[in-house]
Amino acid sequence: MTKKPINILIDTDIGGDVDDALALALALNSPELNIVGITTVYLANEWRANVTRNMLKVFGREDIPVSTGAEKPLIGWWDESRIPNSSKDFGILDGKPLPCACDYIIQTVEKYETLTIAAIGPLTNLALAIAKAPYIVPKIKIIMMGGQITKAHPEWNIVCDPEAARIVFESGAEIVMTGLDVTNRCTFTRDDIEYVKNIGNERTNLLGEMLDTFCEKFGFLPVLHDPLALSYLLWDDIMTFADKKILVETAGDYSRGLTIDCDWGDGYPVKAAIDVKPEEFKKRLLDRIIQ
Repeated sequence: MTKKPINILIDTDIGGDVDDALALALALNSPELNIVGITTVYLANEWRANVTRNMLKVFGREDIPVSTGAEKPLIGWWDESRIPNSSKDFGILDGKPLPCACDYIIQTVEKYETLTIAAIGPLTNLALAIAKAPYIVPKIKIIMMGGQITKAHPEWNIVCDPEAARIVFESGAEIVMTGLDVTNRCTFTRDDIEYVKNIGNERTNLLGEMLDTFCEKFGFLPVLHDPLALSYLLWDDIMTFADKKILVETAGDYSRGLTIDCDWGDGYPVKAAIDVKPEEFKKRLLDRIIQ
């Protein structure tokens, strides 16, 4: 018996690190997933929405709604010099106006018995939705890229808004956490990038352009953070997980944004990735995104 596709909403800071675009390509090329909406987060949201809409256009999925989200964290202001730069500006694309991401998340959850949320950016949109409508928590499963538990070093998606991350972790929602502990082991080589570019279809041409821009602007090869997190929904033999209790640190000159493994009793339960098969994952990812 064929399994029904998983209903998924993707919350992303696409346009900075190219891994968001690779994750979206993986999702779009995976019949196991039914993408019911995409929300953007973290600075330059209109620009991010246009990057997303252009990608959906190229992939023939303009039916998927795109909604813009939070421009700033719950406390303070993001550094506006950190303008995302792994994709060009596609200008204003036609699209039906939608509610802000917070409200859109709530409205979308209400439509389904359960909804998987792929949180592959800072957690501000999701935290606002949970704070405004905590009744959605029992209906959602959060698949997130963020944090790490083996080093005292804050990860980007968490440190951008630690207060939001803490709200999400403390909400009681089911959380599957894929952090730097495993994602840093999964990278594209220059040969991998050339392989994608040489496929020669419209989709891979777009991805190749974004990969080249990323390498030029960032100065290193892509790490496959977000597609690895998303792969949890597709393949159950790529990562190994363990039950953990995680506390998000929101204070301290050096510890703000840490995700601390509180095995002594504090913290909130998550299913955390602790190991990965890097080469097998990369092979499967390449096979999907070149379609």
